[in-house]
Amino acid sequence: MRRTAEQALRTREKILDAATRTFLQRGLSRASLSDVAGVAGVTRGAVYGHFKNKSALFEATFASSALPADPFLVEWRDNQDDPLGHLKLELIRLLGEVLSGGAARRLYSVIYSRCEVTRETRNIWKRVHADRRLAEQRIAVALNEAQSHRQLRDGVDVDHLAVFVHSCLMGFFVRSLGEPVSHAPGLVAERLVTLVFQVLVPLRNIPVNG
Repeated sequence: MRRTAEQALRTREKILDAATRTFLQRGLSRASLSDVAGVAGVTRGAVYGHFKNKSALFEATFASSALPADPFLVEWRDNQDDPLGHLKLELIRLLGEVLSGGAARRLYSVIYSRCEVTRETRNIWKRVHADRRLAEQRIAVALNEAQSHRQLRDGVDVDHLAVFVHSCLMGFFVRSLGEPVSHAPGLVAERLVTLVFQVLVPLRNIPVNG
């Protein structure tokens, strides 16, 4: 029984890995479970034994990776001493991850370049939009903290500023999908996020000398 369970787990992992590669190559709508089975080296029945349909299979790839559907969902704790600085470091870290050639980039590439909006992908896109809103909210929380620490002027519209910051990073990431993987993703991420944060300079609170 234990050996059978281990074999089933290995088969499931092979299917998940094959699914990501197949969806990335063929696109989510055009790829079939038979295609995935062929890449995984298992029968079509074995795929159906683990996943009821293609949407469930793709959702399982994200569940197994523990990644959110949005690549810029920052980790945030209240009461940061330097909220603006912490937000910048978090965004550099997240952008660097998706600019590298790892699993995160492959999974997000499927969503943002190989996943058409169809009835079949409706639930996937609902999750994408929900996590995008959550990512923007997390950035807005950080900017609110920065405002309370007088790192941003009072009256700054942090909600729209959060949308702007997120959109800049997402746009750059999607653009990068059509280019070779960067040889220095961390450096590129640092430069890009620094440029985005330059927009915040006029919005910073400037102490008045007495």
